[in-house]
Amino acid sequence: MSHSKNLTRLILIITLLASISLWGQNRFVLTTSPSKVGDVCGRHGLTPISILAGSSGSAVLLVSESSSDSTIANDPAVQSFEADRKLNVPELSGATIANLTQSTSTVLETIPGATAVSYFGSIVPSNYLQQAAASAVRLSDAQQATSLSGEGIVVAVIDTGIDTNHPALKSVLVSGFNFISNSSDASELSDLDPSTVASLTQSTSTVLEGDNVVVMNPWTAAILTQSTSTVLEGNVPQAFGHGTMTAGLVHLVAPAAKIMPLKAFAADGSSDLFNILQAIYYAADHGANVISMSFEINQSSPGLQNAIQYALSKNVSVVAASGNDAEQIMVYPAGYNSVVGVGSTGANDAKSTFTNFGTNSTFVAAPGEAVITSYPGGNYAAGWGTSFSTPLVAGEAALILQAKPGYHPGDVANAISRAVQVPQMGHGRIDVCQALYSTGVVPKCE
Repeated sequence: MSHSKNLTRLILIITLLASISLWGQNRFVLTTSPSKVGDVCGRHGLTPISILAGSSGSAVLLVSESSSDSTIANDPAVQSFEADRKLNVPELSGATIANLTQSTSTVLETIPGATAVSYFGSIVPSNYLQQAAASAVRLSDAQQATSLSGEGIVVAVIDTGIDTNHPALKSVLVSGFNFISNSSDASELSDLDPSTVASLTQSTSTVLEGDNVVVMNPWTAAILTQSTSTVLEGNVPQAFGHGTMTAGLVHLVAPAAKIMPLKAFAADGSSDLFNILQAIYYAADHGANVISMSFEINQSSPGLQNAIQYALSKNVSVVAASGNDAEQIMVYPAGYNSVVGVGSTGANDAKSTFTNFGTNSTFVAAPGEAVITSYPGGNYAAGWGTSFSTPLVAGEAALILQAKPGYHPGDVANAISRAVQVPQMGHGRIDVCQALYSTGVVPKCE
């Protein structure tokens, strides 16, 4: 029987098993040959829960194990077998939280002078475009020197979803997927109580009326109207807004690039390994040119490494956060070969106190303190963390690929490495103008 028929039969079996309660059983990620799935599962008492059909010539399954079998990993038919570990959106330390709450005044100072400006077909506040992070990476210089905008490039954002109706983003979104609910609705608002959604989305405020800065969680100070902040404070999950914020920073750097929302994290910041694997394979198989991943795990994973290699083999550039542990440690996927790991810098190109540094996990750095970006409900927010440095680099990758469509991930990384030196931050803080100059499309970049 062909691989496709084997997989079709297996998917039908999994559909029938979906109604079986699997609570209390251990979940694992299994990679094997499509033709061996039935034999492997039968031999070791594994119950399939879900499958990535035929990804990279292999079948990647989420399975449950009814009894402990130490021989599974040594089975010649098994390519990899590992626990489906829990993951979370990276949080900041208590010290950083204190700094955040004390520094919102600097964000507030940029608001009274803001004006409404047009940016590639949408109206945004001027402080989104003219913020310190954009100046640091020389975005304006690059835009003036070229006509590059990310046109024709698709950036997949693996995160908590995106507010698909945000005025700055809705015109650049392409179809994505929600791996939490197994649906096509990748909206970040799908996790909220309907009454909170109604209050948030029915606001009639303009982009200039948000002047109340509210610390929503350890990494976000949302710029809201008084009425909206009253509704949201204490009523939204811990990581709500994270995906819309990261998407907004891709859009800031590459405003014409298409963004593919892949919801692999719930609004409380939780996920698991299999959701992440599904999202990476989905992006690689559905036309993404760049994948932006603002998360980290502290131990390598065979399944994650295989997924990353699959994406790279499909000529997809992969950008990932180097983490917020303030340590010189390896984290993943940032630490894998050919992945662009991103640390954070602050004012005057200083290494952020919270960022990881000094290893292969940190290839370059980008601004990650008080970075202003989109927030659900048509609002804006300031974010702290390597989560917000990462999409700036993903946007830069989109510009490079528009300039040089034939570039492979290694070529893109080489262009990104043309950066401003910052100690312990890999090649340094990104410089979009210098990166594009290295491709030959910018005749001069002073």
